[in-house]
Amino acid sequence: MTKITVSPYLTVKGAKTAIKFYEKVLDARCSSVMETEDGERIMHATLMIQDNPVMLSDEFPEFDGEPGAEAGKGSPVAVSITLSDPAEVDRIYTLAMENGSQKSHAPEDMFWGDRFCQFYDPFGHRWMLLAPVAEK
Repeated sequence: MTKITVSPYLTVKGAKTAIKFYEKVLDARCSSVMETEDGERIMHATLMIQDNPVMLSDEFPEFDGEPGAEAGKGSPVAVSITLSDPAEVDRIYTLAMENGSQKSHAPEDMFWGDRFCQFYDPFGHRWMLLAPVAEK
């Protein structure tokens, strides 16, 4: 099979602010961004979380674009990030909470063997973080 990459594409209200949030909390770096002519909105941006692309844009209802998630409304889809260090789950979760995210599941060692947490970012998207816990 040919190598593939699966990349979430997030629609957000306030993409410029979202990019700053993801850079600060998830150590993402913006590898490309295309603004509207007036500079008010983002038509497309690609963020890299290590080697993993996450794409996003602002809402564009005038072009029949899908609405973004809404903070406090829940999300049926989550973006899951697997980390190698369980301490990173706690570090990122703390940063997310300090930067306007809403708690869904605080970091905890789970029965399946991972350190796990879940939160909603300030833009309504749900994130899950997990890392294998060393056997005792």
